Amino acid sequence: MLLPQSFIMCQQLRLQTRIPKVKGRNNVHLYDKIWPLPIPVAILLLSLLPTSCYLNRGYTVWFHLLSVIYLLTQTIFIRKILILQGIGICLGWYAAIATDWFVDNTFCHTLYRNMPESIMFYMIKEDESESSYIILNTYTAMAMKILSHVLDTVGHPGLAYLFYRLHSNEFRRTNDDDNSRSIWRDILSWEVIVTAWHLSRLWSMVHSYYNTASVKLWYYGHDIYKLNNLNAYFIAYVVEGLCFVVAILYRLHWDRNDDTEKNRCIENIVSVEDKPPKLVHSESAVSTTSLM
Repeated sequence: MLLPQSFIMCQQLRLQTRIPKVKGRNNVHLYDKIWPLPIPVAILLLSLLPTSCYLNRGYTVWFHLLSVIYLLTQTIFIRKILILQGIGICLGWYAAIATDWFVDNTFCHTLYRNMPESIMFYMIKEDESESSYIILNTYTAMAMKILSHVLDTVGHPGLAYLFYRLHSNEFRRTNDDDNSRSIWRDILSWEVIVTAWHLSRLWSMVHSYYNTASVKLWYYGHDIYKLNNLNAYFIAYVVEGLCFVVAILYRLHWDRNDDTEKNRCIENIVSVEDKPPKLVHSESAVSTTSLM
């Protein structure tokens, strides 16, 4: 029985348009072709955002924007920068909050006052005429405070830990030496340390020029954060600097150990080559001479 011509044409069309199979996957979806994106394309897409998304916004916002770039590109180098950045941001941010608590006796007021307007509206009553504020204690305000702490934990240490876990899991899958020391040696390379530091200073230079028309490596001002005073900036910069100092010291220590191991291997090779060859006693030779 002959098949209808239309059925044969449909089968041929299906064979011609069938998506090729990939190892470990039945079909290739559209996102497999467009993701991950090249880094320049991802940066170009983010540049289309309104300036309010990155100007007069905290360094944590730039951390989140870089996280978006990593999500789009899946670049390992960017992930390493995010890990070091996340550690520095968490240490600086919580040091600033601790300073407000112990010095100004205001527990997490900096956190509450810098939340989005939709959340801050229920927690804080601003008095613009006297440049003061009141922290509300209603049930709604308490709920918003809890939400603030949850968002702060997820957006700062939570995100930094997520990037570390992603990197450590991939590192253990692709390397035999999978201890934590080796993972941190892989993360804290000179390229990562230098790039992360320059990125943080770029944030300061952009905002110092935008708000004061002068380029400075460290920015101080009330244009970004709502603070009782500018001491929080100083504390955050000091703690961030200490974070980079520790990373540099560890890198120097690891490099010194590597150089020591290389020199030791070279010395062993040279010592072996300098030794004269030993005479080997052959039993066969002795037996031969004894028969003569």
